[in-house]
Amino acid sequence: MKKTISILLLLSLCLSLTACGNQTTKEISCEEIIAAYEDAGYSVLYHGHENDESYNDLGMYCCFEIRDPDNENNYMYVNRYFNEEDAKEASEEERFHPILWLFFGIFGEWRWLHTGCYGDLTYSTFDVKMIRPLRNLIRSK
Repeated sequence: MKKTISILLLLSLCLSLTACGNQTTKEISCEEIIAAYEDAGYSVLYHGHENDESYNDLGMYCCFEIRDPDNENNYMYVNRYFNEEDAKEASEEERFHPILWLFFGIFGEWRWLHTGCYGDLTYSTFDVKMIRPLRNLIRSK
C-alpha cells in the first residue's frame, strides 16, 4: 500500500512540474479590446500613440479609457506598451507606489486596488466587474 501511495505521489509531482512551463501570452489587438468592451455596453475612448514622440518616451503604444454608461464615476484605463517588460514595470509601479496612493486617495481614486498586467497590456479600474470583458477576451485566445 505504501508503494502504491508513493508511486501516485511521485506521478502527481511529475505531472505538476511538467504543467509549469513557459506560458506565452497571445497578442490581443486594439480593435479586439474595443469590440469586446463595446459589445459589453461600455463606451471606449481610444488614443494611439505609435506616431507621437512624447508617448514613445513612456513606452506606450496606445491607451484606452473605458467608461461605464450606468455610472459616470466608474471607469477603467488600459494601456498597451511596446514590450512586456515596460508593461510589467508600469503595472508594479502603479500597484506599489505609496505617493500615488496618497495623492489619488485624496481624490477617491483607488484604482491600484484592481491593477494588473497581461503581456504588453496594463489595466486599472475601480470596479472588478469592468475587468470581465478583458479576461474573457484573454481566455478566448
